[in-house]
This record gives sequence, structure tokens and C-alpha cells, in this order.
Amino acid sequence: MAKHAFLLLSSPETPGKFANPLTYARQLDEAGHQVAVYFDGAATYWFDGIEDHPEPAVRAYEDAKELGLIAGVCDHCATFKGVADAVEAEGFEIQGTEHAPDVAGLVDDGYELHIV
Repeated sequence: MAKHAFLLLSSPETPGKFANPLTYARQLDEAGHQVAVYFDGAATYWFDGIEDHPEPAVRAYEDAKELGLIAGVCDHCATFKGVADAVEAEGFEIQGTEHAPDVAGLVDDGYELHIV
């Protein structure tokens, strides 16, 4: 099976750009593929007021989180966008201000990148 890494960069104002890739990640996982989802850039704003986002996007996020598909949140982006506390409230660690993920490392590990 293949390895897929989804890098979510879109702001929460475009909920389809969250719901769709998270749904695709879940489908790939259910089919036996290895999947990792990362929140980066404006996508880190997702964690600020999750309950206020449209239901389909929230459901897709909750499914991906429950399945353990969310591999990380960019520390740098979450910190400098002022959402680190909201990210940590969702159970994800923010450790400093390093930019993540390491896309070169993901590619070296055989992941196909999907940037949304």
C-alpha cells in the first residue's frame, strides 16, 4: 500500500478544503494505506473556535482525529498566529517555534504529498 501525507494550508473560511482532504485521508486509511495529516499555515486557525465551523468539516476533522490520522500541527504557525493554546486544547503539542512538517523527510520516507 502507498503512503500519503496531506498538508492542509487553507484557512477555515473554505470548509470544503478541510472536509474533502480529511475525507480522502479517511478513505485511504480504510483501504489500508498509510496516512498522515498536517495542519500548516492558515489551516492552524482551524483550532480557534472549532465548534463554529460548518458541520461537514467538523465531522471530517473529528473522524480523522479519532482514527489518529492527524500527525501534527506546525508549531511555528500555531505560535505566531496566536492559536497554540487552542491547538493544545485539542490534544496536540506545540514545542517551540520550529516550522513543520519536514516535507523532505516525508518524501524520503516514501510519502506522496497532497497540498491543499
